[in-house]
Amino acid sequence: MDVNSEAEYLLDDDNNPTARRHETGPTRRTVGRRELKRVVLASVVGSFVEWFEFSVYGYLAAVMGRVFFPASAPGTQLVASLAAFAIAFFARPFGGFIFGPIGDRYGRKNVLTVTIVLMALATFCIGLIPDHDAIGIASPILLVLLRLLQGVSAGGEASGAAIFVAEYCKDRNRTLVTSWIEVGCMSGFCFGALVAALLSHAFVQTQIDAWAWRLPFLLALPLGAIGLYIRNRLEETPTFEAAHRAGGFRELFASHKAALLQSSGIIIVTNVTLFIVVTYIPTYLVSTLRLDASTGFTIALVSQAFLIVTIPLLAVLADKVGRKTMMLAGSVALAVLAVPCFHLLTVESVGQRLIALLLLNLCLAALLSCIYSQIPSLFETGVRFTGMAVSYNVSVALFAGTAPMINSWLIQSTGSRMIPAYYLIAAAVIGLIALACCVDRTGGPMRGDSRSVG
Repeated sequence: MDVNSEAEYLLDDDNNPTARRHETGPTRRTVGRRELKRVVLASVVGSFVEWFEFSVYGYLAAVMGRVFFPASAPGTQLVASLAAFAIAFFARPFGGFIFGPIGDRYGRKNVLTVTIVLMALATFCIGLIPDHDAIGIASPILLVLLRLLQGVSAGGEASGAAIFVAEYCKDRNRTLVTSWIEVGCMSGFCFGALVAALLSHAFVQTQIDAWAWRLPFLLALPLGAIGLYIRNRLEETPTFEAAHRAGGFRELFASHKAALLQSSGIIIVTNVTLFIVVTYIPTYLVSTLRLDASTGFTIALVSQAFLIVTIPLLAVLADKVGRKTMMLAGSVALAVLAVPCFHLLTVESVGQRLIALLLLNLCLAALLSCIYSQIPSLFETGVRFTGMAVSYNVSVALFAGTAPMINSWLIQSTGSRMIPAYYLIAAAVIGLIALACCVDRTGGPMRGDSRSVG
């Protein structure tokens, strides 16, 4: 289907005959190439900082379990540590409900400034918490409180960064330009894996448990300062300046119900895959399959480097064939390959395990390359931040952020190492249903926006 044809825009996502506003929306100021590059750089660096700080806990989950829950059995320690990881995701919807309306009313830039400060301070403070032997039960309580603050920050960050770039760039290459945010996110994840691998190579386990685990968290302060400096030099998005009308929750739930459901389904498949493949599998390799830590983290690091390179390449292709087509292909491949790939992970071969991870990361890249352009396009400007923040964070909290904890618990309860594969298949089915129902606006304006110039 020609995504630029008038017929595509006669009905919006909720079958309301108002979609001609795509052609006649508010006039935006022209954005120069230098300004766009600065915006993309700021979003990439900010996302790198945020997601390194947020994800490094996941890579050190086993260590954090020994430090903060020392009285428990090893398996219970891991579950408790992953529960502390998951609890930050229950705070994300609160961040979405807080920052979404603020972003729609007062601007996207203001939210992005606040979120990076919150994340940096919370992560840095985790590195300062005395361990359980020093202050007892207060130690895990402080950990949980700071993880909640991280979650509130992340609740505004992901949506804000995606919308900020999506509203700046041109229609014809929105998939590629927004995909660089995911490159920043995955680079942050990859840097977290690299730091974890370096810790395992540089220190013995007793040193890591005693003090070296704090080092990645203490990096948060200087990294956050860099991200804040870059973001403070940006202007507000031209789309927001042109519209400058917040719709509020009433308008969102009255006119965007279908968009909220479609967004939620797409987010579920993408983020369940993300948190199982990128965050949980390194822990799964070490704790469940009994690989040594350095080998497990090294395999994860190689596969994540492959993911980072693949995301923009598939985004270029998606701008040609359509975001919907690319995400459908990724979801189908995930459903088909999940079980075979997890069988390969259980084989005593580093090469076969690496192949399995590369295949799973290829499926993930097909989803990540498009999500930050697909989701904003479902909502009109006045409710875009709120709509994406609510659907994104509620879906991640209920299904994705809890995936490592639930998978670890189910493996312990059932003894089946294939639980993560079945979890991925269920997420892929949900994603396929959501994608089948949504409109593909590749190459055209986002819902309610005017066409970009150029």
